[in-house]
Amino acid sequence: MQNQRRTLAEQLARLANRLPLSGGEPHTAWPPRESVDWQATLSHRFSFRLQNGHYANSPVAGQTLTTLLHLEAPPCWMRLIFFNDQDKPWMVDGAALAVSGAVGDGHTPRNADEVADPSLWKRVTFNHDGLDVDPLMQTAGDVYALTLPAVPEGSDRPVFGFSDWMPVAPLARHDRGFGWLLLVRSYSDQFVRISSGGSPHRAIRRLHAGFCADGNLTIPPWTAPQTRTVNAFAVYGIQYISPSLGATVVGIGDSIMTSSCTTGQVSGFGIRACAIVSTPELPVSYFNEGYPGRNSKGFCSCGIWDIEHLKPQAALIQTWSGNEPWSADMADLSFARAMAVVDVARRNRCVPILVTPPPVFANNPEAEAHRQRNRARAWAAVQHGVYLLDLDALWGTGSTPNAYRREYDWGDQMHPNDTACGVAARALAPMLRQILGAKQPK
Repeated sequence: MQNQRRTLAEQLARLANRLPLSGGEPHTAWPPRESVDWQATLSHRFSFRLQNGHYANSPVAGQTLTTLLHLEAPPCWMRLIFFNDQDKPWMVDGAALAVSGAVGDGHTPRNADEVADPSLWKRVTFNHDGLDVDPLMQTAGDVYALTLPAVPEGSDRPVFGFSDWMPVAPLARHDRGFGWLLLVRSYSDQFVRISSGGSPHRAIRRLHAGFCADGNLTIPPWTAPQTRTVNAFAVYGIQYISPSLGATVVGIGDSIMTSSCTTGQVSGFGIRACAIVSTPELPVSYFNEGYPGRNSKGFCSCGIWDIEHLKPQAALIQTWSGNEPWSADMADLSFARAMAVVDVARRNRCVPILVTPPPVFANNPEAEAHRQRNRARAWAAVQHGVYLLDLDALWGTGSTPNAYRREYDWGDQMHPNDTACGVAARALAPMLRQILGAKQPK
């Protein structure tokens, strides 16, 4: 076993040529300049999804959920994304959206004169049964509900469905805040199926707020007493088309990618890096596909769906998961799954960024050898033009077996804390600037 670990260490040093952890910032890999992945093609289409926790039913049946979302660019077309992760069909009985010029109370849209204006709400239609249809190809109609089928037996990903594209006229913000504000609502006669999440955190400087109310508020008169519920998002995600040209980054992984142990539970390194890079001239949106407890088969399956349907410009792809048996075979299989996502990304003009395993096996030398095997393969992929974010180098002590540095450990030697996510975000941001052709800060 010692010989195996030494061989892996030598291989990593030869592939990575990384700097000693005690000598400043760890080395981060870059692909060769002739790589086809070197730079992404920007788009007018953006996708957005906050960090989140586990899927759950909303607390009370027959309620409407309202969520305030913070967009990076002005929308002119908008559609909502819903999901079903259950073995029985689930029905959305109504949805609505509204642009807003200011935060206000967080659940009532405000018009260009900064006056509360419930008439800005617009009912969302589902005339294409949740299918992925472009705005100019869709047909008009009055279908205001969507039934999402049950998850097929043996599937590792929820069933996803889209609303129709809805034309909107964006409102510039009057509260001097960055970005654009959108309110979304969803209603079910039973329970709204939600992705629970955390509260806003200053690290990302992006707003969100959640509310619930009895009855169906996706139809007029739109107003009712509201109860604050920041942990409930009314939709799985959103997609919008903007006059602005920019990018979407999707983060694919488990609780390491979600960073659900950080302050506010919405401050993972993916969304932080996007917030660092995003500007009015080059908006960059984040779509979270990290999920606590999910294994590599599950998050890679969801990630492939995201890439094929949302067309992001870059994808963070975790190369392993501690949520599955950790063996030599699993180290190879989880990496193979990650590379399958890389292949899909390249075929869809999306730049892949592999994310290596963090240093979680300080007390398990055998598992550590398997983890290093997976990491070595990620470093080898760098030689073939793949970007790499090495969490082992960023967060580890450099010991054998490697371990979280005390200041980066959440307390369980498994998850990164708030400081660790900030470090990873600052390492990731220059990569995103390079990929997106953004100007480096002065």
